[in-house]
Amino acid sequence: MGQRGTYAELGDACATAHAMELIGGRWTYPIVRELMLGPKRFNALMSSVRGITPAVLTARLRELTRTGLVEPVPASAPNPLHAYALTPWAIQLAPILSQLGRWAQSSTTRSDLGGLTPDAVVQAMTTMAADLTPRRSVHIRLHLFDSRTARPADSEYCLRWTSEDFNAERAPCTDARTTVRCDSSVWGRVLFAGLALDESGAIITGAAAPVRVLVRGFQARLRGRSNHMALDATPF
Repeated sequence: MGQRGTYAELGDACATAHAMELIGGRWTYPIVRELMLGPKRFNALMSSVRGITPAVLTARLRELTRTGLVEPVPASAPNPLHAYALTPWAIQLAPILSQLGRWAQSSTTRSDLGGLTPDAVVQAMTTMAADLTPRRSVHIRLHLFDSRTARPADSEYCLRWTSEDFNAERAPCTDARTTVRCDSSVWGRVLFAGLALDESGAIITGAAAPVRVLVRGFQARLRGRSNHMALDATPF
């Protein structure tokens, strides 16, 4: 049996080693990812953290609360149960995790099996848009659902992409004139694996042009228009 105790207790005072203790445990990253765009209730986390059990999720949330990464927050009415949110300190992980995800793209042992939750694919877009530029500004209301869950529910996102910035929020997008609704894993394959938009089953309401601009912007790499790494739909 190996030694137990923190790195510090074993004589290693490295701050990066401590950081890996905080975020390197099993299930920690998927939980953090699913809370990065905003709070979620326990049941929502159960649906989006694939493979976790209620007992393990309870234990991980308790531990992440103890370490200062997660905090309970009041849920919106009419449900009186609280939700879970990242602390301001934990939200500072966003750019770090983004860089980690880009680094992992070149892993020789990474598998493309599985799919993407709605929050995961939107965060993959944020990560991979960093060095892409759309032909023109895009403003879209995006509705994503995960058909792998027992009761797929839409998550709404407001996407704004200009030559200067890509911004995605899990929030109502009342001023967008174009709406697209799609399964989240399929949407990931459209953007990062070259699946044709017309073959995705995506439902577009309003002008289709902004959606096509967005898709072509992400697929540009796959057509050899960039010297950067290929995209294959890794969140963050």
